[in-house]
Amino acid sequence: MNIENSSFGEYRGTTVGMAQESRWQYPIIGYNATAGIFYVGDSDNEKKELTFIPFALRQCKEVTDTSGRVHRYPIRQRKTEMVEGDMTTRVQVVGLVGDELYVFGARSWTARAAWLNPRSGQWHDPRFEVGIWYRLDDYIKQVKVEKGIATAPLCYRLKLVAGDAIELSSAANSKQRAKGCPIKALSLAFVGAEAAQRNEQLYIDEALDEWIAEWNAPAVSDAAAGTDTHTSAPLHPATETADEMIPF
Repeated sequence: MNIENSSFGEYRGTTVGMAQESRWQYPIIGYNATAGIFYVGDSDNEKKELTFIPFALRQCKEVTDTSGRVHRYPIRQRKTEMVEGDMTTRVQVVGLVGDELYVFGARSWTARAAWLNPRSGQWHDPRFEVGIWYRLDDYIKQVKVEKGIATAPLCYRLKLVAGDAIELSSAANSKQRAKGCPIKALSLAFVGAEAAQRNEQLYIDEALDEWIAEWNAPAVSDAAAGTDTHTSAPLHPATETADEMIPF
């Protein structure tokens, strides 16, 4: 096949009409709580500090049933509406490191608490600060009240560091003696007007509202294969319509 025209001029690309599996495949940021180290992109790129501009956050529940199939549910799904099995909560935050979008994936409580430890109530863990996402939301509201300016997380640059190690044993697992370093937000700064406008356009171009909404629909997968199959109803029991893997 001959390519007759490879000049795209000022065209900036599309967020529709592409294969689903090619969307939102961002490199990963991981966190080793024991060592207090961030991994950016791969395990060889270790950082003690991380400068991160958060764009969007999503969370879900995942249940692995006895056959090994993974069922994903919206975060507020009732336990009685889910299949039986081992449940875990997942959090993902998409944001910029340098000029590239990454996804910060969190399954461990240490990393999830950094973003979403509640302000109060029965689920608040006093060993951790209130979640970064909630504190950022509070500041966004403060800016709106004091300056009359609407901002979003993508307008702010965070400096994340590992805090001092804390005991992670709990009443539910009193024999655990592990320690971990909580993630702390050391500082927050406005990125500047031009950068905020670029980030807003990037958010739109990447269709990140759709990325968030993807986890609002139940899905079932098989640990050995491709992408999610969505359903419009709670998945109990598991159906035989999907042999596909949920992307990280």
